[in-house]
Amino acid sequence: MSRLSRYIMKFPILALVLSLVLALPVNATADTDAEVQARYNKTIESDSWENWPAGPQIYAESAIVMEASTGVILYAKSIDEQHYPASITKIMTVLLALENLELDEEVTFSHTAVYTVEAGSSSIARDEGEILTVEECLYAIMLESANECANAIAEQVSGSIEAFTELMNERAAELGCTGTHFTNANGLPDEDHYTTAHDMALITQEAIKHEEFRKISGTARYTLRATNKKDEELIMSNHHYMISGNTSTKYLDDTVFAGKTGYTSTALNTLVTCATRNGMDLIVVTMKTLGTGETGVPVYTDTANLLDYATENFQKVNISENETNFTIGQSDLFDTGASIFGSASPIIEMDSEGYVVLPVTASLSDAEATLTFLESQEEDVIATLDYTYAGQAVGSTELYLTENTLQEFHFGSLDADSTEDEETTRRLIRIDLRLIGLIAAILLFLLVLALLIREIKKEYNVSFHFLSKWRQKRKERRQFGSLNRHRYKSRKRGKHRFCK
Repeated sequence: MSRLSRYIMKFPILALVLSLVLALPVNATADTDAEVQARYNKTIESDSWENWPAGPQIYAESAIVMEASTGVILYAKSIDEQHYPASITKIMTVLLALENLELDEEVTFSHTAVYTVEAGSSSIARDEGEILTVEECLYAIMLESANECANAIAEQVSGSIEAFTELMNERAAELGCTGTHFTNANGLPDEDHYTTAHDMALITQEAIKHEEFRKISGTARYTLRATNKKDEELIMSNHHYMISGNTSTKYLDDTVFAGKTGYTSTALNTLVTCATRNGMDLIVVTMKTLGTGETGVPVYTDTANLLDYATENFQKVNISENETNFTIGQSDLFDTGASIFGSASPIIEMDSEGYVVLPVTASLSDAEATLTFLESQEEDVIATLDYTYAGQAVGSTELYLTENTLQEFHFGSLDADSTEDEETTRRLIRIDLRLIGLIAAILLFLLVLALLIREIKKEYNVSFHFLSKWRQKRKERRQFGSLNRHRYKSRKRGKHRFCK
């Protein structure tokens, strides 16, 4: 066969191979776009709630918006689906550190903490034997997502990473998480390490109760001092684009006060963001976000849309200022009446810090309230008012016994010889108005009984001989002193014997 014919025979094969190679990225891109679109079109469960504002379509496969102070869920998209969390796991790690350690404690990095971190993963390159404080470790965890620092904190809290993960799962259960299981402190890939958007919102809700968490997580840049192993300082920048403009200023948002990023090839993009809007502390969690060539990775776009949705469509309403169906302060059944030391005041009050979160088109009167009395009282709380709207829990408040039930009065003891510089002695007298009322009622009853007996005696000429005899004997006894009583009693006994 000639050389020319051999070349001619090769061309179809080369053309076929070349077409397959060129078709691979095209097909992969088409598959990716279809997958992204399928996630974008997933059902938003909160859209099916009656009279509830429709939420935006987003690219995240799972997402939630929660108002932190009330726990009210404003937006729900597959919030109970289990996904890999990646580094948003570290929110739980930092929470447990704040609950169990002091910020100025020294942490010494062990061999395990440093060398069990996956190569190429997030790190600030600490060495075995290096010493940082707990606070410095937490900044490294939240800003630079340092995996070795998460390991070191785990060992500091529980002695080992394994024991720490047990604590993580116990704490998650305490917070109401139902779809979470942790196997490490940093979120590196593991098939048994998963959570849900709802559970991450619950964990974050607890974390932002700590001012230290808000401060650390909301810091854009932090300078780590030189250590016993490093001679130079290290400038760390927050990876959350809404907090730090180090990489891009496009998504900066001054209402965002905390957050954490996450990414692995299996988890894809995960993001937790906390912002204060219209008096509401909003928690946004998005999980498993994959971008396209046209849109990029819309993880921050999704979050911005969800924050705007919550801001424009919801309001936070104070219950005590707007409740009209439970006028406890005006009810005679709940008043102490006229106080002997002041004016009337209610013995039961409503917590002034109770709120509901409702659509802007609704008012508190549109919500349904359920009054539940507690079997065991804690800190004088006797009942709760729970509110629902569109079948969803939207907030609650507490009813409690006021301090007026036991009123306090201060009396100053004055000394004529004392000077102005001398401290005035004060005694605290506690007066139980219910007890006083009971005593007053008994005394009133006895007075009425005495007057009744007196009237009966006068009307019917009734003589109570036993009272006359008792009064006569008492009169006779008083005629003698204590020294003559014995002789008086002997004379009386002799008189009795003589009469017999």
